[in-house]
Amino acid sequence: MNRKVPVIFDEYVDKEFGTGALKVTPAHDINDYNLGLKHNLEVVDTLNDDGTLSAAAVVFVGEDRFRARKR
Repeated sequence: MNRKVPVIFDEYVDKEFGTGALKVTPAHDINDYNLGLKHNLEVVDTLNDDGTLSAAAVVFVGEDRFRARKR
């Protein structure tokens, strides 16, 4: 996708759980959204209102999300 992925540090991550690293997807989860706001992360919404992939998805644009996931 040729997007830069920022690396942030936050006390939200539990260093004692797993690797101590966390992937944040601000458009997909309320906790991630709040972290995104806190750190000024870009929100990339890959879904249209009808559940198809938007232009932001770059691949499978217009395809139903479940069909795209299988592909």
